[in-house]
Amino acid sequence: RSVPAGSEVSQESLLLHGPFARKPKRIRTAFSPSQLLRLERAFEKNHYVVGAERKQLASSLSLSETQVL
Repeated sequence: RSVPAGSEVSQESLLLHGPFARKPKRIRTAFSPSQLLRLERAFEKNHYVVGAERKQLASSLSLSETQVL
C-alpha cells in the first residue's frame, strides 16, 4: 500500500502524542516559608481562593494565579 509523503507516523510520535501519551510533568513550585504561611492562612479562611482574592494574593506573593490554588 502506498503512503502519501509526510503522512507517515513514527513510533516515537505515537508514544509522545498518541491517545495514551503522558502529559509532561509540571515543574513543582518551591514556596518560601513566608509564602507558605500566607497561603496556609488564606486556605484556613476559605478553602477555595478564587477571583479577585486569588489575584491579589498571587500578586502580593509574586506568584502566578495558577500557583495559588
